[in-house]
This record gives sequence, C-alpha cells and structure tokens, in this order.
Amino acid sequence: METGEGLMKKPAHSRVAAAVLILAIVVSGPLFAADTLLNQGLEAFRRNDFSSAVDRFRDALVEARDVDTEATAYFWLAKAAMAEGRLEEAERNLEYYLQNFPRHRFVPEARYQQGRLLFMQDDFESSIQLLEHFVQLHPDSPFVANAVYWSGEALFNLGRLDEARRVFQRVLRDYPTSFRVEAARYRVAVIELTFREQELLQLLRWSHEEYLRAVDEFQRREGAYQDALSSYRRRLQDAADEDFRDEIVRLNTEIRTLQETIRGRDAQIRRLEEQISALRSGNAAGSGR
Repeated sequence: METGEGLMKKPAHSRVAAAVLILAIVVSGPLFAADTLLNQGLEAFRRNDFSSAVDRFRDALVEARDVDTEATAYFWLAKAAMAEGRLEEAERNLEYYLQNFPRHRFVPEARYQQGRLLFMQDDFESSIQLLEHFVQLHPDSPFVANAVYWSGEALFNLGRLDEARRVFQRVLRDYPTSFRVEAARYRVAVIELTFREQELLQLLRWSHEEYLRAVDEFQRREGAYQDALSSYRRRLQDAADEDFRDEIVRLNTEIRTLQETIRGRDAQIRRLEEQISALRSGNAAGSGR
C-alpha cells in the first residue's frame, strides 16, 4: 500500500516530465523552423529562384538557435546573393561568415567564392591573389580546378594573354575530368586566334607602313623623274635647236656650193654662146665672099 509521501512523489515526477517535454517543444520548435527554412532556401536555390532563396535564408537566420544553423544560413545567403547579382550583400555575408565561423565545414568553399566574387566585381588582381591562396590552402578541394580556371579568366580580362593561356592549359593538363575543361579549351583557342590576329595586324601595319614608304619613294622618284624628264626635254630641245643650226649651216654651205656651181656653169654657157656667136659670124663672112 502506497504511503501519502509516495502519492505525493508520483505527481511531482509527472510534473517534471511534462515540463521537460514542454521545454523540448519550445526549444526544438525554432530549430525545426530554421531547418525547414534552410531546406526551402536550398530548394529555391536549386530551382535558380535566387530571390526566394535569399528570403528563406534570411528567415532562417532569424529563427536560428544554434551556431551551425546560423553559419549555414550566412554561407548560403552569400551564395544566393552572388547568384542574384547582389554583390555587396554577398561580400558582407561572406566576410561575416569567414570571420565568425572559421572552422565551419563550408569555409574552404567560402574562400573560393570570395575569389569569384572579386572577379565578378572586376577586381581581377585581387581575385587572382585570393584564388591562388585558396589553391595553396586547400589543394584537395573539389573547387581547385574552378579556382585555377577563374584565375585564367582574370588574367584574360587583364590582357595578360600569354599567362592566361598557360593557366588554361594547366586546367586541361591537371584537371582533365573537370567540367571547366571545355571552357578552358575554348579560351586557349580564342587566345591563339587573338595572337594570330595580332600578328596579322602587325604584318598589315608593317605592310601599310611599307606601302606608305613605297608611295613616298614612288612620289619622290616620280618627282625626280619629272624633273629629269623636263631637263631631258630641254636638252632635247637644245639639241634639236643645235642640230637645226648645224643643218642650216650645212644647207647654207650646200647652197653656196650650188651657187658657185651655177655661176661656173653660167660662165661656161656664156663662153659657149660666145664661141657659137663667133662661129656664126665667121660662116657669114665666108659666104659673102
């Protein structure tokens, strides 16, 4: 038979159990709510509904009651903000996450995402430094190939094409199973095509310069030729005038010779006429006798 003290203890145990149950419900309620919001945010992220994902991760931060949930919410909030183009918000959340949860499981990827974020903000030099640091710190991370690839993209955007080509070739050589391989191969082809175009443009530039020099030389020679031709024409004219004067002298000489010949023949004719006249006179006298 139970004593009065036993009867009093049983209700006390029941009250303690009920209190513990109520406390568990009160405490676990927000935990379950935060987990649910995180899952909803992840589902929206997978659907590329980044705006809804940002909202769910923010709600999860409000409901978070433990460090892991809070850290996870900050990390995914930063990724969703990056995906939606809210770069300043993403930067703030990544910095907060890395400063306050340095041992969380997503820290390696967060460092990689910081490098990508700097690339998206067109800070290519800082992006290269951060991505290279990430590769050194986490050489076994599944994001290493991506980090190397984005370093190449940053170099490409800086116009350091030869360095970029070596980085993309490293992706092809060291990470042949990475999904970045095709993009890296394409970039190598683009860079090599760019080099060929630059060489062609240089050749064309040289050819154009040679052409301009040739035109100048031609014009100079043409001018010299025109001067020489004018001089030659003057010389020809002078020579023609000289030849003409010589011809006149020659003709005058011939004329004088002809005139002398004519005068000589005229004298002979006169002598013959005189002889004929004398003969006629003699014949006439003989007939009169």
